[in-house]
Amino acid sequence: MSPDEVAALLAYAGELDPRTANTDQDEAGAQLRRWCELLQDVPAVAVDGWDAAAAVRRHVASSPWPIIAADVARPWAAHRRALLARHTDPRPLVDPDDDQAYRAAIRAQRQAVAAGRVEPRSSRELSGGPAASVAVRIGRALPAAAAEQLAEFRPVRAAREAAAAAGRPDALAVSCDWCHAPVGEPCRRRTLAPGAQAGTWARRRTVHPTRTDKAAVRRQESAA
Repeated sequence: MSPDEVAALLAYAGELDPRTANTDQDEAGAQLRRWCELLQDVPAVAVDGWDAAAAVRRHVASSPWPIIAADVARPWAAHRRALLARHTDPRPLVDPDDDQAYRAAIRAQRQAVAAGRVEPRSSRELSGGPAASVAVRIGRALPAAAAEQLAEFRPVRAAREAAAAAGRPDALAVSCDWCHAPVGEPCRRRTLAPGAQAGTWARRRTVHPTRTDKAAVRRQESAA
């Protein structure tokens, strides 16, 4: 907060709790300097419902003790941690091979979230209707040759890319009515592995035929 914002917050606290107000000019100046020092990195308002005035109001309403600057700084620290915990560093729109630019973009994202300027963002999930090219929609950070070598270790993604390249509908763009796998998730089957917990599921390497049919119908409807 700026000194003017801190002064306004102090005045608001004094209105709610007269014990906070200082009639002595020297003591009032010292109090303002203390609050400015502790709240210089705390925004007056921020994303996800943060409001410093609301923090003051909650403290006055719930605590018998006069408010101090730390009673605003601590709730902001907790709010900031919650924002960062929800942020998962989604891939920035820079060349991943440019290591310096990529790191700088990730750092800028985190700083903006930590300052409360932007909402935290989770990694983008595959969702929505079928697309003409899965590879274009989901992007590819790996070179084509490397993706081919890793295809056997990423069967679901490889199958989606192969379907897009062949012009077939993307089965994972719709949910499966057979196993109830949601959009973007591979089909599943009940596991029969020894010792497995009853009711657990295992991923299928291929999708159920009914899901493929459903995706084809959905693409026809979208094209109509």
